[in-house]
Amino acid sequence: MIAKLRQLLNYEMTVAEWISVAVFLGIPYCIVGLLWSSTHTDHLRGMQGADLVVSFLGAIVSWPVLLFSNVCMT
Repeated sequence: MIAKLRQLLNYEMTVAEWISVAVFLGIPYCIVGLLWSSTHTDHLRGMQGADLVVSFLGAIVSWPVLLFSNVCMT
């Protein structure tokens, strides 16, 4: 068991492999964030211009926090 763990921890990855992992994990995260932000737009009313864009992009990035706060507040 220790030998398998040591073998796993000794595995070296190239920069390209790290970028591939980041893209592979980032695409579903952004899709879920886009869906969450598209269905929860109450806080965007009355905003316009750069404020609207920054707030919408912030909601896409921080959807797990917003989901948790939405669940805890109801």
